[in-house]
Amino acid sequence: MKEFTAFLLGEQENISKALQTVTEKMPRSVQEIARYAFLSGGKRLRPVLTLLWYKLLENRNKITHPVLSVYDASIVLEMFHVASLLHDDVLDNAELRRGKTSSHIKFGIRPCLLAGDALLAMGNKQMAEFQNVRLMNIISDALLRTANGEIDEIALAGKIPASPAEYLDVIEGKTAWIIRSACEVGAVMAGAGEEDTAKARNFGLNLGMAFQIVDDALDFSPEEIIGKPAGGDLRERKCTPPVYMYLETLHGQEKEDFIKKFNVIPSPIFEANQKQGMDNTGFSHEELKAINQKIIDAKFPEKTRELAQSYLDKARENIANFTGSYANMLLEAITYVKERKK
Repeated sequence: MKEFTAFLLGEQENISKALQTVTEKMPRSVQEIARYAFLSGGKRLRPVLTLLWYKLLENRNKITHPVLSVYDASIVLEMFHVASLLHDDVLDNAELRRGKTSSHIKFGIRPCLLAGDALLAMGNKQMAEFQNVRLMNIISDALLRTANGEIDEIALAGKIPASPAEYLDVIEGKTAWIIRSACEVGAVMAGAGEEDTAKARNFGLNLGMAFQIVDDALDFSPEEIIGKPAGGDLRERKCTPPVYMYLETLHGQEKEDFIKKFNVIPSPIFEANQKQGMDNTGFSHEELKAINQKIIDAKFPEKTRELAQSYLDKARENIANFTGSYANMLLEAITYVKERKK
């Protein structure tokens, strides 16, 4: 993964500069929150994938654009991603984001929700300046799909999915579609034809599916690694693969008790529940700690990573006919997603 990692690290400064520039164009009332959210960590995978697909297909199509315009396009989906994180942290009452105090705790709930909305609006404005209908369609679709995925996830909270398809539909919307779109934007910016653009889309979609599946496995990693309390999905009543695998080991009354507590509607008075030693899912803190450890001991997070492999294989198929250093970096991106630790 040496080439991809070097490219990832090498582009951080350029991507940060582009984010800083767009932040300065936003209303002053939200600049501080946006700046704080952008600086809260993250590898900028989405803009890096845009750049890689652009560079891979640019020479193939012998079309060039000013480099700055490519960076301006690459950060739009990162803006959408950060906006979704601002909203998610409010909905999940998350205290930490990548080891730092969550924005809504630092600045307040209403300002953060409005800052998230401002980021979405600014991203649309930035892409509109390219005056490219294809690009506008890509990001509009990404916004719609992401919002739908988040709504579906809320609807499934506290419920056991009837089939794996329900879980997969959620993660396709809430995570995979933005990564898909990031790759597609790179292809369109490079002037790629439909065949190559489709390969970029499919690569991104499958990589995004694998990314979220691995993320669900990482949820059971130590807090010092992931920057937030372990087992957050269980507390938030999300039946991700590790939780579902644990459920499958239960029988009789034990299984009924778990489902009953898992189905409890979270109380809006979260702090009151904490004082009573209860989690917002209806489990006690000790129960959650014990279940979390059982999931880890049973190696369900490792088994969840294995579920990502079929998507990684599909992503690999979409770059099989490309050669050169940028194609190699995209291959390494697949390994990066599979093996990432945070």
